[in-house]
Amino acid sequence: MYAASFEPVVLESRENNRVSMCLEVSGETGHQFFTGFTENVSAGGLFIATYQCLPIRSRLHVSFRVPGLKHQFECDAEVRWIREFNESAPHVAPGMGVSFLNLSAEETAALNMVLHRLEPIFYDA
Repeated sequence: MYAASFEPVVLESRENNRVSMCLEVSGETGHQFFTGFTENVSAGGLFIATYQCLPIRSRLHVSFRVPGLKHQFECDAEVRWIREFNESAPHVAPGMGVSFLNLSAEETAALNMVLHRLEPIFYDA
């Protein structure tokens, strides 16, 4: 699994609202496989809570399911940012934010439908 650094994100600069959601996500890159949990999800990507982060711009294949949909999402993703473990904030999960590279229009619409029913996460700037 993988690690990172924390910076609050203002959603207004994002294309998609993020929703707090803990889902099991599996991934692979090269010969490395991992299973982790999401901290939040959007139609554009997700945050994978893990201590073993890939470097920024790394590509990986992710697979996950969302409650309310029987479909298993599988797509390529790219690491956009990482949050490393911080001893002064042990309650903040380390991990990596990834953006989806090739979700189909139908998958994006289905994911948006489920996520819009839930409350988005907002951070103060």
